[in-house]
Amino acid sequence: MDYRPEAEVVELCQELIRIDTSNYGPDPGPGERDAAERVAELLEEVGIACELLEAEPRRTSVVAIWEPDGVDTSLPPLLVHGHLDVVPAQAADWSVPPFSGDIVDGCVWGRGAIDMKHFDAMMLSVVRARAQAGAAPRRPSASHP
Repeated sequence: MDYRPEAEVVELCQELIRIDTSNYGPDPGPGERDAAERVAELLEEVGIACELLEAEPRRTSVVAIWEPDGVDTSLPPLLVHGHLDVVPAQAADWSVPPFSGDIVDGCVWGRGAIDMKHFDAMMLSVVRARAQAGAAPRRPSASHP
């Protein structure tokens, strides 16, 4: 099967940016729960089971383990990680609304567009495409750590 992660990466980035995950430190904020739920939903759509964990209410992390049939689970896995929270944004300081995910001059704009929602979207699109294609990543052999 031909898979093309670039087909959805921009839309995933826009979608993640549109979910306000501002982190106000010790003060309450929206948290990452809504974004974490969406990430889990996207992974589960392609058969990757997820668990949502919360250190504090709405400060949610997604843990997903992709172990398709035939993968040698005795060999070391690869950890891929990112974060969904962003630094708070004041709309008055922005030329484009910070949670719009608008495309301006060929670039996706918004809080998290370059830290780290862009990379989260890239990881999601590649993993989703590979899962749909049945192309699980290979684990290193025991002789090549």
